[in-house]
Amino acid sequence: MQNESMTAAPRHSLRRVFGKFCDLLARKLPFIPSKFRVFLQRLHGVNFTDWRTVFIGEDVYFDSIYPERITVGRDVRLTAGIRVLTHFLDTQFVPQPGRPFRFYVGDVVIGEGVFVGTAVVFAKPVRIGDWAVIGANSVITKDVPSCAIVAGAPAKIVGYRKIQ
Repeated sequence: MQNESMTAAPRHSLRRVFGKFCDLLARKLPFIPSKFRVFLQRLHGVNFTDWRTVFIGEDVYFDSIYPERITVGRDVRLTAGIRVLTHFLDTQFVPQPGRPFRFYVGDVVIGEGVFVGTAVVFAKPVRIGDWAVIGANSVITKDVPSCAIVAGAPAKIVGYRKIQ
């Protein structure tokens, strides 16, 4: 059972509306350079260790409720169609009148030198270790160790990278 203080609630503010607009531009404009996408996502609230070294492909979605809970390290490559979520359904919650669901929040931390394939979904609070590789169409529900190669839904370790 999750602590009630960690449950997610939508925020309705001018800052959130501005962030969603920046996210929309970053996701849907087809001919903008990756660095401009990263810049827009920084305005949206996503944290980057060194934004100048990050590549973001088209239609990469960062959570619009809590983008500040996402951290992306140096030399990261995020290919097209990725979904990074920071709020998640609490499956242990007992429905109540007027509140059929409860969501909780968590941090998503992507380490340095990580490559994320097309259409990956980050579906739980996770930490991705440095130099990890995540295969296309994977669903990330657990932490990924450094240098691991993961694939599948849910993602499982299929090998390790050799880093010198």
